[in-house]
Amino acid sequence: MFEIVENCISKSNQNYIKQIMFGPQKNFPWYFAKDVSLSNNRKQQRPALFHSFVLSKYNVNSDFFDMVKPIVKNKNVIQARSILQLPLNEKLLKKDFDTPHIDSKDPHLVYLYYVVDSDGQTLFLKNKKVIKKIKPKQGRLVIFNGNIYHTAEQPKKNKRCVINFNVDI
Repeated sequence: MFEIVENCISKSNQNYIKQIMFGPQKNFPWYFAKDVSLSNNRKQQRPALFHSFVLSKYNVNSDFFDMVKPIVKNKNVIQARSILQLPLNEKLLKKDFDTPHIDSKDPHLVYLYYVVDSDGQTLFLKNKKVIKKIKPKQGRLVIFNGNIYHTAEQPKKNKRCVINFNVDI
């Protein structure tokens, strides 16, 4: 059901991705989203930053895609994006995790790569109950069927950054 791959790319590639995304050169483009899970979610309103590498069916949208492509090796990437969440004021949060979702109704696999260590775990749900939690760890890759509902806990201590790939089955 879930495959976890530690250090799916070399440490030097892990650090290179992190340096480009968060380094002092500040040329990696991040964009604002009102809500991390759903753009039209008026209840949750958990802001995040995102970067789209592949917008839709193999349509590469970013000059940085070649940097992250080794994570998925030679898979056909349907969509790929990075999501950056920052700690929020806990008093404003009604629950600890974001809205559970699937990325697409079309059959696909999700390759979820953790850019940095974080306290915001990834949660997997079945019938609205959490069935598995995975702690974000730099270099860790989680592969799972795209029809599994998933979400993230809101980070409380540090940033949470993932690269989410949807690939052909």
